[in-house]
Amino acid sequence: MGTPKPLIVPWLREKLDRGCYPGVAWLDTGHTRFRVPWKHGLRQDASTEDFQLFRDWAIDSGSYRPGQDPPVPSVWKRNFRSALNRKPGIQVLEDHSNDSDDPHKVYEILPPGAQTGAEAPSTAGHAAVATCGQESLGGDFSSTQAEELDASLHALALSSPKEDAPDPGLIPGAPQDTATELGGFPPPMLPAPLSLEQLMASNMLVTDFEVQVYYRGHLVLQTLVPNPRGFRLVAACEGPSPWPELTDVVLPAAEAVSDQLQATYLVRLLQGLGAGVLLRVEGAALCASRQGRLHAFWGRTETPEPGAEGGELPKEVYAPLYDLPRFVRELISFMEGQGQSPTYELWLCLGEAWPDMGRAWKKKLIMVQVVPTALRTLHELSRAGGASSLRAEDLDLRISDSLGEAGLLAALRGWEERMDSQPYG
Repeated sequence: MGTPKPLIVPWLREKLDRGCYPGVAWLDTGHTRFRVPWKHGLRQDASTEDFQLFRDWAIDSGSYRPGQDPPVPSVWKRNFRSALNRKPGIQVLEDHSNDSDDPHKVYEILPPGAQTGAEAPSTAGHAAVATCGQESLGGDFSSTQAEELDASLHALALSSPKEDAPDPGLIPGAPQDTATELGGFPPPMLPAPLSLEQLMASNMLVTDFEVQVYYRGHLVLQTLVPNPRGFRLVAACEGPSPWPELTDVVLPAAEAVSDQLQATYLVRLLQGLGAGVLLRVEGAALCASRQGRLHAFWGRTETPEPGAEGGELPKEVYAPLYDLPRFVRELISFMEGQGQSPTYELWLCLGEAWPDMGRAWKKKLIMVQVVPTALRTLHELSRAGGASSLRAEDLDLRISDSLGEAGLLAALRGWEERMDSQPYG
């Protein structure tokens, strides 16, 4: 068995107590406040020491394998920041990451039982986790929907509980799994590139993911997954994940719902989620599968039209939902005035059929919106007429001003030609 992933707070306390890194230090005698240097990798005075803390966390958490994975300090730093942001007992007190002389952040570890407020926004504009608290998710929860949910839950009860446990022989979760078992997809890709130009030099889908979870149309979770390999939607993390290369996105518990009837259904749906729903990037495609007994459905928009793409996710088998070449083709056609604006998001519905012409998405008990941020950036560039029309802080990738409207269109055409000739080069 592999070494279990360490917990970020004890791991960080031990490093702070030992004084392992220059500039990483406690700021008070009670050891509740500490500082972390936050230097940009493009600074002329940046050195390997500035990223050693982030690198060591990436190694110990299993997201970076020296000698096997290419070193990408920006990814290490994003993963470290995300690990802290996911802890309710840690908050950012001061953000001096833009200080030219001493870029750093000051964090505070709260006493046991205390909770942070809204997380401070990061310098990249990443959204923080939000919850509904005790806000009612009531309303017209119809008897028809209750009957449909009863039927779904009845099917769960008839399923064997053993189905919650993934079968290593069927589910690709470890590096030794062969690509041919996934329909010929190549192995997982490299970490996210540092710029849009570098992304367009690759033929693979490399992106972060913005994930928003809705219970009956109310936002209960919003987070950024800075993992280009993908993520797993789960109700709870119990022990090491069978898919350590994927980031776990934990759905809020039923306490987020104040309506008792809906909370009852929600608890049972979350229990049926089992080992979760996996969204995994394979080469140029985003694929998905469900691992538990709960049925899951997908679509391309929250307002699907008759005949729209979507349907049920297969169990323990990956199905491609989205591919990069198609998006590029549609974006080129849109920029040339020959087609509609391409969609770049996905919607997942857990426990109820989707797309559903008879009921709006806000009436569904559990809906998840997934946005590949790199595709959103390309889409925004196509509409804004190039990088110079967008504020730098609005983008997660550094983009050259040379990619104006004409330059972007030419770059997209060249990218499309390369993908046609070398699908996964």
